[in-house]
Amino acid sequence: MHSGLGLLPSLAAEKVTVRYGLFEQSIPVADIRNYGETQKASSDLQSFLDYLSAKEKEKFQDALQVKMSLDIVALDKLLNTGMGKQILSFASSAIARRDQASIQALRSAIIIGARSPEGLGITTFLEAYPSNQLVVDVSKISKLVGMANSSSSAADAPPKDNVTSSPLGKIALQYQTLAAQNKQFSGCLFGDSISAGLGNTLGNGTFNFGLNGLSTISLLEQLKSLIPTKVKCEKAIIAVGGNDAWYGTSDELFSKNLQEAIALVRTMGTKEIFLIPAFYSTVAASSDPTVAAPLSRVEQINVLINQVAEAEKVPVAASGLAPLYENNVLKDNLTSDGEHLNAEGLKIYRQALLQILGK
Repeated sequence: MHSGLGLLPSLAAEKVTVRYGLFEQSIPVADIRNYGETQKASSDLQSFLDYLSAKEKEKFQDALQVKMSLDIVALDKLLNTGMGKQILSFASSAIARRDQASIQALRSAIIIGARSPEGLGITTFLEAYPSNQLVVDVSKISKLVGMANSSSSAADAPPKDNVTSSPLGKIALQYQTLAAQNKQFSGCLFGDSISAGLGNTLGNGTFNFGLNGLSTISLLEQLKSLIPTKVKCEKAIIAVGGNDAWYGTSDELFSKNLQEAIALVRTMGTKEIFLIPAFYSTVAASSDPTVAAPLSRVEQINVLINQVAEAEKVPVAASGLAPLYENNVLKDNLTSDGEHLNAEGLKIYRQALLQILGK
């Protein structure tokens, strides 16, 4: 098997040059790390930040906090699949190099960045990139992310579950099936982008199966893909519902899917299953149908979650999430976009999950 596990960069990126339209700024990688750790920006980095809105700056800071603890063997196998190679090829087009080694360099930086004690994140990727300078076209990255997150549906179509049809959803699920093969975990988390935002930060012996955009529809497909891997979860937490509310899943289908998901999780040797209520958004986000579901619909989904929990004799763990809300509305200071949790919001959510898991 061809492997990138032994790859080591002869050089490491000291600077990253950011291109955004006519704007171009060279920023020391050390300045990006320092900003992620202290929120203090150097003059070079500040020139880039001045081009961002307040919300974009907050998202950038949140992105710098994401550090993924990945199974290196599974990651290596994933990057060797046809889908992995395709993703690398797409991503390399946003990185300017004078030679033809952009895909190999990208792959090396991902593997080496993931091997760092912190896990794979923006900073560890940059520090592992085998070139003294990295040139990144932000507009191309934004376009690629948009393409990778979407399926073939029209841009003006109503929101729908495309987790298993979008390139990023497919590759995330493929990584999970590789990483879960014959594994036994003390705790497993199944959820949408809010859960995925936690990364693998729930302690040793746990696994976060969160996927962006997940609803009960794709949760069933995910579980059916994982069961053949013979993965075992002693405790399982299911945190879905917000996207079902947004996608317009009917009451009957939601309840049916959730019950089926519980039945599938029970086949994974699970002794305890906990349900998390669907997450509420801010009033502003709930008023925009392109961002989130109406709060009233999320409330109805939570009524259904409680009904399913009673029928299936599983608990709904809601108390730990109470600090996120005021009158069933997400607090503005705990979100960067009205829908997702920022770093402070994720701390509250993580603590609630650790309490469930007995960590």
